[in-house]
Amino acid sequence: MSLILKQFKLPNGASNFPELFNIPSHERLPALAQLDFTRLNLLLIKELTLCFESMNFRRGMNEGQILALADLIIETSMEDNLALEDVLLFLQNMLKGKYELSYESLDIPKFMKVFEIYRQERYEAIQEFRYNRHLEYKALGNPERKKSSDPLDIHLMEMSTKIQILKDELREQKDINKRLKEDF
Repeated sequence: MSLILKQFKLPNGASNFPELFNIPSHERLPALAQLDFTRLNLLLIKELTLCFESMNFRRGMNEGQILALADLIIETSMEDNLALEDVLLFLQNMLKGKYELSYESLDIPKFMKVFEIYRQERYEAIQEFRYNRHLEYKALGNPERKKSSDPLDIHLMEMSTKIQILKDELREQKDINKRLKEDF
């Protein structure tokens, strides 16, 4: 699983959200749940169970709670169109201790509270991504605008042409004056 997730991480191990945003909609949790809810649910149950067993909670979740949590993750995935990779990266970050958790106990509300931190990071990253894309688009200008119909562009082009003609005439005059001085 970590080989698959490697493409969605930055060199420092942080989530590469722009790469996650490139995952097509038909490969995200809501679409996968429509295709085969049972398989997706079992996969999430397996990943959640492995994660929680590795964390050694004193009072961890029982099977029923893990099953309910997997259902809840799928159900709420429609809110922000989560990908399976989002959940798996979150679980890896949880194992690494990125999120503050009490190892005393873990239940569904505590898990969802911490998962919301990841989702908020993801939301902020997508907002920044969209803003930067907007700035890039804005810097390029409106591709629908025709330069020939913009009065300011037309005026500036005419002025540029006139300035270039005057520069050329000035150079020619300097050359003529230089030759005249040499002849006399």
